[in-house]
Amino acid sequence: MDKSDISHVEIASEVQLSGHRRDGQVELLRGDDVVLIPTPSADPRDPLNLPAWRKWVLLVLVSAYSCTAVVLASGMGSIFTSVEASYPGQETRANDLLTYPTLFMGIGNLIAMPWAFTCGRRPVFLASMLLLIGAGIWCQCSQSLGSHIAGRNIMSLAAGQSEALSPMIIQEIHFLHERGRKIAWFIFIQNIAAGVFFVVSTYMVNVWGWRWWYGFFTIMNAVIFVLSVVFVSESHFDRPAEAMRGESLPDSKLCGAHGAEGGIEQYEPRSWRDDIKPVVVKPRLRDIPTFYKQILQGLLIPTIFWLLLLNGAHLGVYVFQASTFATILMSPPYLFAFEALGYVQAGQIVCCLVFLPLLGYGSDIAIKYFSRRNGGLYKPEYRLPVIGIPVIVGIVCGILYGQAAAHPEKWSAAAVVIGYNASFFAFLGANIVGITYAVDSFPQRAAPFLVVICAGRGFISFGLSYATLPAVHTMGYDGTMIVEVVICAVLALLSIPIFFLGPRIRRFAQKWCGVEDKAN
Repeated sequence: MDKSDISHVEIASEVQLSGHRRDGQVELLRGDDVVLIPTPSADPRDPLNLPAWRKWVLLVLVSAYSCTAVVLASGMGSIFTSVEASYPGQETRANDLLTYPTLFMGIGNLIAMPWAFTCGRRPVFLASMLLLIGAGIWCQCSQSLGSHIAGRNIMSLAAGQSEALSPMIIQEIHFLHERGRKIAWFIFIQNIAAGVFFVVSTYMVNVWGWRWWYGFFTIMNAVIFVLSVVFVSESHFDRPAEAMRGESLPDSKLCGAHGAEGGIEQYEPRSWRDDIKPVVVKPRLRDIPTFYKQILQGLLIPTIFWLLLLNGAHLGVYVFQASTFATILMSPPYLFAFEALGYVQAGQIVCCLVFLPLLGYGSDIAIKYFSRRNGGLYKPEYRLPVIGIPVIVGIVCGILYGQAAAHPEKWSAAAVVIGYNASFFAFLGANIVGITYAVDSFPQRAAPFLVVICAGRGFISFGLSYATLPAVHTMGYDGTMIVEVVICAVLALLSIPIFFLGPRIRRFAQKWCGVEDKAN
């Protein structure tokens, strides 16, 4: 029986005290039934109580925002040769159009996420959409390379939140046992759509020019914004510590009555007026310094710092290849036509078709399997084994990419195409493991720790990608790729000791961060 169909009162009465948390373990399975974590309240405004169709609409809109953000900030690779041609004599500086966005996406997370933490997710999401629209108009109308770079940097500030805010919204409206596949659906929708846009981008630029490439996505973002005003409701909801562990709640906390009689009846039905309020959460601006303190704490937790390095390394490899594949394939002996470059990135659609069942549903199946073997108790480390396949594929194909780029006369163009898309697949694997493992390990620190991963990896990938041209000149494509994939391999191997030591690290970190006995 699926407990998601049970009424609020029945849910709360069924989810009895599941035992205290031991080394981060919570009871996920009780016989054949799944325990709902967090425990939903009786309040109709609890985002966990949204109807399934509303959750899907919200997920699609958040994914659509993330799609356009990714394409605008990171998807210029296929049309870059056309953009570069608009700035003769400034080709080296034009490379900043590709490399700086990852840096500013990281900065965007550091600026916006504390406001999402203190003022709610909805106002920051809508403000990010407006900034993305404004920056799109700026880039379309820019009259110099400097103005174009500045516009893309502002655009990337708005796009950065798609990496931390979007998955945080999705995980807040779903239960623990659903998060793997729901985050996978988010990444799937985001990147399937992005793959299609990568294909058509070269044709759009060929017919309309690169300025209307920005114009198209600006119009699309305006439509997404209007729909989001109606459907992207606030996902933040204050919960007691017991609910975060999936334990039963006292009647006062379940009903929100705090001892009053008839607590359930005091809740009015959820209305559209509630959903379209620009700000639902009472601002707590004094908590912003606390948020930055928690970011620093996350950097000092070995498991979170490891996730940061793993994500940054794989993103760096992907950005390196995204910055170079067009130049390689349009040069002899491959001589790809400009329009064909979009089809190279369309390989990301295939990656997503493999990714969704393997890393999305596979992750949720894996945690149930390991939990069942552990007497029904779940540990966040059960998310880690699924990282093996994408990392191995990314490492092997990354080496092939470097060899084919350095020695094109000896290799087919397929080595470049497959290597590039395999690096994207590997990054998706590191991304979903990083998001779900961090959220499951520290649910009460999800926002600041996601910023550590998403903002930090932007800084790391910027450093790696900005060094692309100097590295290629010094070590060649093959030497550069070997160095980067070795880093990825070493970081991936660290998942083995973390699988066994993670609970101890988490138990210490929970006491040190002060989240053991209270909710955020």
